[in-house]
Amino acid sequence: MRNIIYVVVFSLFSACTTKFNTIDTGLADGNFTGNMYEYLKKSSYNWDSTRLMIERGKLVDLFNGERPGYDNFTFFGPTNHSIRRYMKINNIGSIKEMSEDFCRETILRHIVKKRYMRNDIPKGTPAVYKEDEPLKIQGDGGKVLEGEAGNRFWIYSFQGSYAGVPNIGAIELKIVSFESAAKIEIASSNIETRNGVVHSLQYNYTLCEL
Repeated sequence: MRNIIYVVVFSLFSACTTKFNTIDTGLADGNFTGNMYEYLKKSSYNWDSTRLMIERGKLVDLFNGERPGYDNFTFFGPTNHSIRRYMKINNIGSIKEMSEDFCRETILRHIVKKRYMRNDIPKGTPAVYKEDEPLKIQGDGGKVLEGEAGNRFWIYSFQGSYAGVPNIGAIELKIVSFESAAKIEIASSNIETRNGVVHSLQYNYTLCEL
């Protein structure tokens, strides 16, 4: 009987955790005592290419908390997987082949000049797409944010189901870009650093969709 209970519990847990690729931050509680640049540098598996783009775009002072006005911001971070996929699609061999302007603007598209934790994002319902109507990006609820490159996107929180019971599962964050109409999921949220918070975008996100 005890073995049956273990199997049931494991099955329920597995069904709840296989849908999304949660990014291993290497942090026990999501808190990093240093600045954001130090965090990205320390976690090279996920962020090495991201860090190189930051350096190429001359944004290190922003990420280490030295640039005025950016002492507390949100970074919707594209990981190495997102950047390498973009590079493969566009036949780019290294970050050095990207221009400084491209690296700077692309990284700025993922930055919002205020700290937004997961609980700061209202719940929302995605827009319903109909063939005979114009494409609708923004659904109900949520919040419209603007990146530091001037791009706008709609972000909302959503609480999924657990063991077949709705609205008791983990709270997830989802994004829809007004420019590309791309639907973007956040794999890991609330990674706090001294000068801001990082929300890691899913591995299947391709750079420049935001």
